[in-house]
This record gives sequence, C-alpha cells and structure tokens, in this order.
Amino acid sequence: MQQANLDFTSLDLGSSQPISVPLETIEVEISSTEMVAEYAKAFVREAYRVNPLRAEQVHLTEEEMINYAQFLLAKRVETVEQTIRDWNRLKSLYIPVFLQYAMRVVGEVIVRDRGIRLVPVFKEEVVFNLNQAIEVSNKVGAFEDDLQVVRDAMPRGIDGDESIMGTALIAGYVRSIRKVDHVSDTYVSAFLGFKLRQEQAFAVLYRIQYDDIEFITSALTRAKIF
Repeated sequence: MQQANLDFTSLDLGSSQPISVPLETIEVEISSTEMVAEYAKAFVREAYRVNPLRAEQVHLTEEEMINYAQFLLAKRVETVEQTIRDWNRLKSLYIPVFLQYAMRVVGEVIVRDRGIRLVPVFKEEVVFNLNQAIEVSNKVGAFEDDLQVVRDAMPRGIDGDESIMGTALIAGYVRSIRKVDHVSDTYVSAFLGFKLRQEQAFAVLYRIQYDDIEFITSALTRAKIF
C-alpha cells in the first residue's frame, strides 16, 4: 500500500498572522543606599583632603551629601516618570561627575525583540526638599576647581542605557539580559543596587553572570571616581 505524503504546510489551520501584545514592564529598583552613602562620604573626605581650608569654610557634612545624593536619584526617576515639577531650578545644581553619570544611564528602555520595557523605580525615603538640596549644591560647587563636579547637567531625557538598565543584582551577583557593552556597566548597576521588583517572574531572563557584589564594592572603593 502506498503511503500518502501529507504537506502539512498547505493545510488551512486558520490565521497565521502574528498579533502584537503589550510589552511586559520590568521595574528595576534603585536600592543601593549603602554604596551611594559610602560614595557620598568619600566625596566629603576627598574635599577635606584636597582643600582643607575651603572645606572648613564650607562645612559640607557626610550626612548632607548622603541626603543630597538620594534627592538627586529620586528626581532622576521623577524625570523618567515625567512627574517632575521643579525642572528649571534643578538645572542649576552642582553634581559630582560619577553620580551624574549614574543618573544619566537610568531611564526607560524598550527591548522590542524580547517584548519588555525596563523602567526605573526609587522607593527610598528622601529627606531633602529642593531648597535644602540647593544649599548643599552650593557647597559642592565650592569645590568645582578641586574635584570633578558639573553644573547644569541634570539629565532631562527619559531614555536609559540598555546595557546598564538590563542588569540587576540577583543572588549576590550582577546578572544581565545580554552581554554588557563594557564591564564598567556592571559596576554602575551595583553602585545603584539595581534589583527587580518582580524578581521571581523575570529573573529567568537574566542569564549572563558577572562579578559578585563584594568584589565590585571593593573595586569601587579603590577606584578614583572624584
């Protein structure tokens, strides 16, 4: 008996047209209070080291700098969420360069081939208001000639860096959705303490593993980022 050869590709199985579905939103939370605080403290110590006379006059404290850094990160997320209300006054702030860079890479990222949208979230308590932030900004600006400080550099766009926003701290390691553009991207991710709000649902996407958080913390402590 001759067996029929069926061409299944010719069967009418209904519509074969793909249908787009809404992007899945992954919330990447900035949760690094400890590392940002250590950076803020180190900035103040460096200010006293390079110009002790001005530091005594300005009297920038570690607590002020920690609160200022938290304020800036919160305002960056508000900018991305497009809920910012005081942009014109924020433009005049003095910001340490490394902190400004970390803020600049934070933003919304759409990865269309994976059907996901990455957005930053910041839930830490912010104790500063804008007037207090401006006072500390002026103190930071006093070291413009001594340390790496920029003005009128508050990031305004909502777009983030895909390489960095696509990383997160999972099980003590920095993991990534794809290979990062540069290993330093993992350091920024660790500095900001990127964590997934919905880790149980989306951790499976983060398949590439880099250094553990303790190694990165040690490396950043030794680095010259002022």
